[in-house]
Amino acid sequence: MKIAIFTDEIDRKDPGLAISLAASWGVSHVEVRRLAGGRFPEVRDEELESFHEKLKSAGLSVSGVSPGFFKCGIEDPGVEKGLSEGLPRACSWAQKFGTDRVSSFAFLRDDTGMVPAEVVDRLGQMADIAVGEGCRLILENEAVCWGATGVEAAEIISQVGPDRVSLCWDPGNSARAGSTCPFPEEYEAVKDMVTHVHVKNFDPESGNWSIADEGIVDWPGQFNALEADGYGGFVVVETHLDISPDAFEVADQAFTGLAANSLRNLEFVRSCVGE
Repeated sequence: MKIAIFTDEIDRKDPGLAISLAASWGVSHVEVRRLAGGRFPEVRDEELESFHEKLKSAGLSVSGVSPGFFKCGIEDPGVEKGLSEGLPRACSWAQKFGTDRVSSFAFLRDDTGMVPAEVVDRLGQMADIAVGEGCRLILENEAVCWGATGVEAAEIISQVGPDRVSLCWDPGNSARAGSTCPFPEEYEAVKDMVTHVHVKNFDPESGNWSIADEGIVDWPGQFNALEADGYGGFVVVETHLDISPDAFEVADQAFTGLAANSLRNLEFVRSCVGE
């Protein structure tokens, strides 16, 4: 498996600094989500081109892109434009960045507990658009959306067709959605659909994100299982935590809490996967 890190989980305001730090940390791949001017790809072409040049100058490759489609209601008026313009643009720039992996969400959930048929239809439409643009759609399980847990996301994928969309497995998001055992129980049910993994952790007692080695997710066990199952994709550090634990001595006092936590998480992942 290969390690990557979100640039905006190193520095949220300065992608150039994030790229520089990632390169200095020995990272080979980064994931793209937010740039200085806004969410990928809804920024000016000039900003995307500048970002790409900085990546190339730093010797970094891109593991995937996260345009955020569709973390909104299924009836949101922006959905049609997202399908006709946003997703094709995301795919086009993903390919310019050298990747075909485009992550997505399955729309904000309601309290009915039943995944609407329209959600499945829309995801199928998104998958077809991605394929038509030379990319592949990867559905991320997300607590506030349909497909909150890995199991629920896998059920949606089964309806859309596993040959059309795969799973971005995020055990931390699953824990936030209420799963008491993202690994091994949930993973065993979804592992055949996993083509991408996001790494963060969650503390159910406080209801907050935590350092990767301190929350409910058994990441050492999860990494071992991924290796045993022959997983060759990316594991992407997605820290989500700005406040550094008191026990962690920051190596560089100039780091923000987010950057320090991401470096700690990166080193933890490396220790688990043997890189």
